[in-house]
Amino acid sequence: MNKTITQQESALEYLMTALAIADTKEDFILAFWELWASSVTTTTREFQQIFANAPVNKWFITELEKEEKEFKILLALYPEIKGFEKDELYCKCINKLMSHFPMILLQNAKKRQEKPRTTKVKGVKIESSILNQN
Repeated sequence: MNKTITQQESALEYLMTALAIADTKEDFILAFWELWASSVTTTTREFQQIFANAPVNKWFITELEKEEKEFKILLALYPEIKGFEKDELYCKCINKLMSHFPMILLQNAKKRQEKPRTTKVKGVKIESSILNQN
């Protein structure tokens, strides 16, 4: 249980730092996307598959937009929140994504696909299946 809390706290700290150093919102979102993708993978290969997967990315952006709407609602309720406190509230709102995972999309993105391969031996074509390693 403590490990989860520690991970969430470090993710929040990471988001605060990323927000402070990002030149644009897109840079910040990319850093957050990278953090989230690394949290749902265990290998470099899985990370690459998730990071480059359009359906998972679309899910992430949709969920991020939901959390941003919640942030805007909170800002409307508490207009006195400014500066660092505003950034902290934003990071706390979007940090909720660190505990949301689209399991079906993740499983589909991590699957290895079999590709047929044709080899020619003495003029005879031999077709075999291999796992895509890319």
